Amino acid sequence: MTRTIGRTVAALALLAVVTIAASQVGGVFDLTAERSNSLTAQTEVIAGQLEGEVRITAAIARDDPGRIDAVTRLQRYERLDGRIRTEVIDPADAPGQVARLGIDPVFGGVAITEGGDVEVVASASEQDLTAGLARLLRDDEVTVCLSTGHGERSPGAGTDSVGDLALSLEAAGYRVDQLDLLAAADIDLQLEERCAVVVVADPSAPFGEDADAALSSWLAVDGRLLLLADPASDVDHERLLGPFGLALARGIVFEGDPEAVIGGDVTAPVIRSYGSGHPIVRRLAPTFLPGVQGVLVDEEAATDGLTHSVLAETSVASYLETEPVEASFDPTEDLGGPVVVAVAADRSSVGGGAITRSRVVVVGDVDLASNTFVGEAANRELLRRAVAWLADDDGVAAISANVAVDRPLRLTDARVTYARLLAAVGVPALFLLGGGLVWAIRRTR
Repeated sequence: MTRTIGRTVAALALLAVVTIAASQVGGVFDLTAERSNSLTAQTEVIAGQLEGEVRITAAIARDDPGRIDAVTRLQRYERLDGRIRTEVIDPADAPGQVARLGIDPVFGGVAITEGGDVEVVASASEQDLTAGLARLLRDDEVTVCLSTGHGERSPGAGTDSVGDLALSLEAAGYRVDQLDLLAAADIDLQLEERCAVVVVADPSAPFGEDADAALSSWLAVDGRLLLLADPASDVDHERLLGPFGLALARGIVFEGDPEAVIGGDVTAPVIRSYGSGHPIVRRLAPTFLPGVQGVLVDEEAATDGLTHSVLAETSVASYLETEPVEASFDPTEDLGGPVVVAVAADRSSVGGGAITRSRVVVVGDVDLASNTFVGEAANRELLRRAVAWLADDDGVAAISANVAVDRPLRLTDARVTYARLLAAVGVPALFLLGGGLVWAIRRTR
């Protein structure tokens, strides 16, 4: 008996010593399989580049269900780097501070400040927080130019416009401007001085010689282009895409996999998985393309510094119909699945001691960027990442929080029977066995 009490006291003493030591160290251990309670490696890299103290102020109402998660995540940032200080306030309690930081008083948000620089992001998610930190590290403003003059989608409020996309890019820290490729004078100079990235959203008329030549020359040197095409358009972009080994496959994709369509619309495929580890689609949620054509990739052209990355493709049960009026697969004319619908191309060269890098992202659908569909699935995130990659914000494009894998417990009939037997027979049997062993041991003494 005395020996048992001594062992118990020793165990409690050891537990007390371990507890006190752990409290002094203050470490946190993440034992989850996907490290879902830890910040990503990209966040660690970006936080390590900070030079001064950074303050993160999150304006979240007290009754907001996401407030607790936000506080927990902000504490991880503080533990990650001692230069990061965080604060959570209720917008109703501090209207003056909210207004001074530029946070929306109704929807809230997060302000990240370093010295006199302020970046405002929409939420306290790791993607938004780390993207804000990355933008603080940038020395200059990045301008995204939306081309106009040839019937492109405008940044307006209409259902087919791309106004919501423009607002999203502005919220991500980019300056969004329009560039008239038809009437503007000195297009070459404006491209060079104003635009870090040019977005061409489904022009309905061909570019003139001046615009085509200016864009081609700009791309050849160090240009960055996001081209959003559409099956309804017959505008030829060969002059822009040819040097990158890309072309548009005319027609419309029909999706044959019922798990990859919404509401039975076979012309609106859902992209659920991505075969590339490219920063644009790394751990990206499903995207929805309401009417998409294919993108052709000439792999033989991928030489001399030119690389291709397939971003998205439809399922093996899909096909590209070249004559949409008669929806039936013809192997002699149509393209069988999987059909490539989005591609990124990077062309780098070294000359005169300097590196020249041109980048192009082509998506066979413009409707995913429209006000109607940009908020569907992960369409907005796909486009934001594409712009970030084109603008050399690769670290921002690659940010994707560690998310726990969904492991549902599927109780089949066999498993239910097994669980009942275990509870009704197995567990009592273990108690009886343990009791029998104790009884047998005591009888031998």
